[in-house]
Amino acid sequence: MGEQSRSEESVTVVTLTRYRPVQVQRAMRSVRAQRAGVTVRHLVLIDDNREIQTTLDEVATDFPLCDIRYVPREPHETSGPGRASRLRNMGVRHASSTWVAFLDDDNEWDPDHLHSLLSCVREHRTRAAFSDVSLLHTDGTPYREPRWPWANSTAEAEATYRELAARGICEPGSNVIRHRPDALEVPVDTSAWLLDRQLLLEVPFDEHFSATDAQNLVSEDDKLFYRLNERGEPIIATGRATLNYYLGGYSNSAETVAPAERDAISWAPE
Repeated sequence: MGEQSRSEESVTVVTLTRYRPVQVQRAMRSVRAQRAGVTVRHLVLIDDNREIQTTLDEVATDFPLCDIRYVPREPHETSGPGRASRLRNMGVRHASSTWVAFLDDDNEWDPDHLHSLLSCVREHRTRAAFSDVSLLHTDGTPYREPRWPWANSTAEAEATYRELAARGICEPGSNVIRHRPDALEVPVDTSAWLLDRQLLLEVPFDEHFSATDAQNLVSEDDKLFYRLNERGEPIIATGRATLNYYLGGYSNSAETVAPAERDAISWAPE
């Protein structure tokens, strides 16, 4: 991790947004509320949507440590993990901080999320750490259904949940996912990570996705998790569910995501 003192540490939080003007402001408030003990700057990258830019420009003065940037699309670019990866990599290159975290525009953190992650990486001298996850419905109520949300069908969701519950990753009656660095079939969500910026420059987000990736619901956070494990990067988990994950994104079961949401996040393989 290097010999940088705590007083020199800082965190850049990268958020991508395109269709969620209300939710992204919730995410911005969540970053502003962090009690991390270091400087936390927020970089919001607007994915080719001038309407959201207008909305965020109106509230920009409420977020003095937030840099809001508009990023237009090239004619060939489509929604999906390829575009998201390019924006995330852009955010990493733009940052000048020691650490980088990512908060999706429809999620939020507990106020001590970054502090708990920083404590872990300092104690274990690692360059990568992540939190556990609390699953929520879009209305904020806990998701306690015995179905794994990231599946192609209800039957698959129920079978996967039973398997993961037997391994202690899920717990019946709880809305918490307890990630483990060795559980490769349960990749860590991007919003749960704290990563050394230099590590992300060495191992950037994969920007290429295939039709097979689409069929298997493979996203950019999945590939990052796989690549970190393949290179043997030490990873530590806080064991605390400080990420509040609101269900409804493109990786959720196609049978449970609303049609409008599917249209917003549909993507074409490259």
